[in-house]
Amino acid sequence: MGARTPPTLEELARQALLKNEALTISALEQLPKMLFIALSQKALRKALNSEGLRGWEMVAVGIRTPWKQSITHCKLYQTNLYHLSQCHHLCQLKHLDMSGVLLSNFFLMPLRVLLEKVVDTLESLELEGCGIKDSQLSFFLPVLRQCSKLTKVNFYTNDFSMNVLSDLLHHTANLSKMTMEQYPAPQECYELGVVSIERFVQVCPVLMDTLRAIRQPKSISFATDVCSRCSKRCVYEQETRLCSCLQ
Repeated sequence: MGARTPPTLEELARQALLKNEALTISALEQLPKMLFIALSQKALRKALNSEGLRGWEMVAVGIRTPWKQSITHCKLYQTNLYHLSQCHHLCQLKHLDMSGVLLSNFFLMPLRVLLEKVVDTLESLELEGCGIKDSQLSFFLPVLRQCSKLTKVNFYTNDFSMNVLSDLLHHTANLSKMTMEQYPAPQECYELGVVSIERFVQVCPVLMDTLRAIRQPKSISFATDVCSRCSKRCVYEQETRLCSCLQ
């Protein structure tokens, strides 16, 4: 048998931190970037494979430093969301990305609790492709308007009606630092699950005018779900861009 390669100093440090929650948290601000990333990835994989996100495992998505919490395109359970909202080390979170995590059957009060903890620091919120419905959005709309440092939101591919989407826009009235806003085309733009061009070009300008009556957005777009044939969206910004199949 060949000689076993001895572990590197980085590997030894990683093993020590993985075994000691208190040490990990106390050393977090001084960790070299590459060690922090490696530790975060390992901890997050372990957390998502468990029944709940608990204890030091949340170091992976977090914390004490202006880090980005990214839990994307994976299967999440209600208990995961609950433990996430209870993590005490998220108070400095700047970027929350849960894109592709299906939340359509979730009770979203834990998401509201999480947002309440980061209203003073959160700069970007990405919930693209979460399948959030009208009734769910109402749980965290009140706290969204308090996130005064938000510069970017992405709600593409969620299931909102015209009325609820208009309500969402009104809740952003005080978010003057916004530089990029991405919203889904409302349910009224579809007919039997298919995009209606006529409705799309009528409804989206109304929503744009709704927001412009509240404040002056810098970059805003409304988009349909991704087309199953050409993998493009119909997008309304200053003008309408249709997907290849509808041109």
